Amino acid sequence: MLRRSAVLLTLLVAACAPEGPPPTLPGAPTAMVGRDPTVAVGQSVIGFFRAPQANQPAAAARAIAELEWLADTMPRNPRWQTASATGLNELAQARWEARNALGIPRNAPTQGVIDGLSAAAGAIESNNQTALTAALPRSIFPLGPAATVQRLSQPPAVPSVMQAAFALSGGSNPNRR
Repeated sequence: MLRRSAVLLTLLVAACAPEGPPPTLPGAPTAMVGRDPTVAVGQSVIGFFRAPQANQPAAAARAIAELEWLADTMPRNPRWQTASATGLNELAQARWEARNALGIPRNAPTQGVIDGLSAAAGAIESNNQTALTAALPRSIFPLGPAATVQRLSQPPAVPSVMQAAFALSGGSNPNRR
């Protein structure tokens, strides 16, 4: 009986563990002394989605890559485990809204979405069509580069971003380490 309980406990702990390593965000402000990069990236996402501008596909690509990173990283970060469950749910919903607007499948790998959109932002800024095509593989971005950039040029409505921001505005628990 004791062995069975130990096996069940092991399975339960394994089921609660995050899937794979946390994603990385190219160009994330990780070197900011004394500042949680999650907060800095969150402020950037909110700044974009508060007043998205048309015809700025590179900015939209970066904001959606950052949103993708936040939605995956915040629930894993011990500093944010006491954050509002409603806020974390709204953040996850915002991720799905953005993915849906760009035609990205729900089961697309987080790191692939982040890397693709981050690289696409650079390719758009440098007007490098070859790099743009490489950045947005159809396995993750089935609409293809031209249609994806067109959708980024008219930033998608992602109302859950602001709802998540409001719910999470209480921040993390500073006493939790």
